Amino acid sequence: MTASKWIAGIGVTAAAIAIGLYSYGAKAADLGGDCCADLESRIAELEVSTARKGNRKVSLQISGFVSHTIMRWDDGGQSDTYIGDGGMNSSRFRITGTARVNPDVTAGFTYEFGINNNAIGSMNQLGGGDDLGGAVILRDSTVWMQHKTLGKVKIGYGSTATDNLILLDLSNAGVAASADPALWNGGFMLRSKAANGLVPVTWANMLNQGVSFDTARRNHVLYETPTLAGFSVQGAIAEDNFWDAALRYAGEFGGVRVAGAVGYSVDGEAPLFHPLAPLAFTGLPATEIKTAVAALSVMHVPSGLFLTAAGGQRETGFKITGGASSLSAKDSQFWHVMAGIQQNWTGLGATTVYAEYHEAKDMIGFSTVNLFGIDVSSKANVLGFGVVQKIDAADLDVWAAYKAYSGDVDLKSSFGNGSLGVQDFSTVMAGIKLSF
Repeated sequence: MTASKWIAGIGVTAAAIAIGLYSYGAKAADLGGDCCADLESRIAELEVSTARKGNRKVSLQISGFVSHTIMRWDDGGQSDTYIGDGGMNSSRFRITGTARVNPDVTAGFTYEFGINNNAIGSMNQLGGGDDLGGAVILRDSTVWMQHKTLGKVKIGYGSTATDNLILLDLSNAGVAASADPALWNGGFMLRSKAANGLVPVTWANMLNQGVSFDTARRNHVLYETPTLAGFSVQGAIAEDNFWDAALRYAGEFGGVRVAGAVGYSVDGEAPLFHPLAPLAFTGLPATEIKTAVAALSVMHVPSGLFLTAAGGQRETGFKITGGASSLSAKDSQFWHVMAGIQQNWTGLGATTVYAEYHEAKDMIGFSTVNLFGIDVSSKANVLGFGVVQKIDAADLDVWAAYKAYSGDVDLKSSFGNGSLGVQDFSTVMAGIKLSF
């Protein structure tokens, strides 16, 4: 045996002992007279059992978080307590890799999986988290290349240019609140004031037609420009005649941080998801949906005061015509504002106190021509407040929040006018999120 092999053997054996691969009761005498052969055998075992990267050129990282929430809800006729996952913090883990091609070019990949089988946003009066089932879902599977001066190209399944745009927020309030409140309680059905019964329309229908203004992930190709003076541009094309583009900005001036974005998307072959359409029609074709969104977040760093706002408009190209008569969906809009203060008062980490307001209009609205003059409009509001405590030592967030939902559906026609009075819905939640 060569001297180098002896040195390697001693080093590996020492490492193995240090990490507890051998029992404390091992004795040197166990080696007997054939110590070298025994050492060779143990080195071989270590080489077989040691986990290795696929290659030494790509650096790997595993990250993510585990999050759970206790939710007490009341819809005006029924109440219960559920335990779930989700909101803005559906538990997930991701594996990322990066490699340096040359001083100007890097390449990488992302695999991200969500574990959200008891999603808060999918629960309703008929069942809580135990009744949902579910499985691990793929959130991202993309590979990319980036040049310092030419930009970045990404391909695969994941976020397009406008994904996460309305969720932009410089504070840590996003753990408990966002411009997409249906993420928390969207699955709950409306309860009629008149009959005190459940209506087959959900709060998600009222808030975003049941399809979030936060663009869904899909198979796509995306290009992103290098950042110039804080600005960057993204554009993506995807399957089923979808495309989107976004302009983003981030900067800081005299202790004031600013982040903003605007985006536009066209889904050319979207399935019709208007909530009231299934009540009257079947076999409706795909339709074109155009969506414009914007968001702005500002924080005064010394004081911790912050203001975040987002809004969007959706044009649903759904129209059915027959002779001189027609039925068409209305354009729908939402806006959201959140304000508060974030300071490290406890020494544990930042404490974020916030209040929020959200309004959505005509998410289930439609009108007719020569069909009894029917005109349906809707409005939903969410008012909320809460607190988020960051614990830096453990990368842990604990939070508590209150949200109150209210809304109405109004009907006008040649026969008269009416309204579906909706019971208010409220929820008190407390949650924990541990990142790794």
